[in-house]
Amino acid sequence: MLTFFITIVLIAEIIITFQIVSFILKIDKKVCELNEQITALTPVVESSFTSARIALNKILLTLNGFEQKLKSKKEEFKFNVLKNIVTTALFLALNTNGKKIISTIELAFSLKDILSKWAKKFA
Repeated sequence: MLTFFITIVLIAEIIITFQIVSFILKIDKKVCELNEQITALTPVVESSFTSARIALNKILLTLNGFEQKLKSKKEEFKFNVLKNIVTTALFLALNTNGKKIISTIELAFSLKDILSKWAKKFA
């Protein structure tokens, strides 16, 4: 009876061992398939990252160029406004008599104050 019991336990252990080995082999096969898929996709992913990096660099360069252009336009605008103010002040000073020169200068300073407040508001 004891021999029969040991035999049944041994057979049960062998069956369980075969099932565990079978399960491990199935998992190994799935892992190998996933590894092959990942290995096949690696160059595609690397090229996609490279393309994305290049695109981001181009965008950054474009934004930097746009920023520089805006700065130059801002300086050009300031210069043109200043040139117009000086030209207008000189025109008014030269076309008026001596009494109006002081009021013209006051007008120029008032315009300067207004423009500086306006520039600070939008800067």
